[in-house]
Amino acid sequence: MENKEKFMVCVYYGPNGERLIRRGGELAKLFRCPLFVLSVIPVQEDALDTEQKQMMAAWKLKCKEWGATFIVKSNENRKASEIIAETANHLQITQLIIGQSGQTRWQEITHGSFVNELLNRIEETDLHIVAV
Repeated sequence: MENKEKFMVCVYYGPNGERLIRRGGELAKLFRCPLFVLSVIPVQEDALDTEQKQMMAAWKLKCKEWGATFIVKSNENRKASEIIAETANHLQITQLIIGQSGQTRWQEITHGSFVNELLNRIEETDLHIVAV
């Protein structure tokens, strides 16, 4: 029986990216399936500051360790949830891994929940939220 699973981890600036990649790598290894790592950034990659470039380099190294494909997309004034869903659908991702949202309850009320937006956009994709 052929495994049709595909995992994609979403990372954003901060110290939790490597942990999320490691968790996605562990799951992809258990399932014996491909792993993709997506970072949606607010600017073009060449416009990142030094700290952000170092973080990206660390993520790329971690992806290499796990045999993952690293993808960077600029948000082009679109919502991150839209870009994540678009990428997941394009790559036929079946398992999506994100870190828990940093939104406060007030932000969720006034701007909407990131997780709910994402769930409304992804089709037949399971969503895993990792505590960070």
